[in-house]
Amino acid sequence: MALTRGASAGLLSALAGHFHPVLLTEADWPGEMIRVHSGVGSITWDGETWLGAGKLVEFSGPAEQGGLATADASVRVASTLEAMLAERGKIIRNRQITVWFGITTEKGGNVLAADPVAIFHGYFDSREFSTSRDGEDLRHDMMLGLGIGPAARASASITHGPEDQQAAYPGDTAGRHVIHAIKRQANPPLWPEP
Repeated sequence: MALTRGASAGLLSALAGHFHPVLLTEADWPGEMIRVHSGVGSITWDGETWLGAGKLVEFSGPAEQGGLATADASVRVASTLEAMLAERGKIIRNRQITVWFGITTEKGGNVLAADPVAIFHGYFDSREFSTSRDGEDLRHDMMLGLGIGPAARASASITHGPEDQQAAYPGDTAGRHVIHAIKRQANPPLWPEP
């Protein structure tokens, strides 16, 4: 299967040998644009500086699949309790997030071997806070659920029902006949009638 995400020739060439992967994440957070990567230190790319978050930020992307159903994606952010409480009131729903896959020239390096390729573009859909015990210490996490495609409200226009049909085509009875046909298929009439 070919890589179809538009990876540059330089990235494909670097992937042919031994490579050092890195994820770059750009998030439209209230009040600021956040740019982090999965390593340490800073990476400069696309005219921006991406700060190293290491294991404090973990991205879980959706699996490749066909059809209309979407798979889950999420970002887990490890934080202090104080930092999590400071984020509680910020409205993040439907704000954009993009994740790129790239490779560095050396392990733990801060120089990209080629331009990264976008592997996820979506929006923040939900946020949950959790606390768990990690040995003697408490671990505080913020789980950010991600959506892809149009947001639920933006895609509501693709839902079509009898009311939409009557509004668009007054007097049309096709929708009513289809509804009755579906009901008859689910509950076929019994003959002879009792």
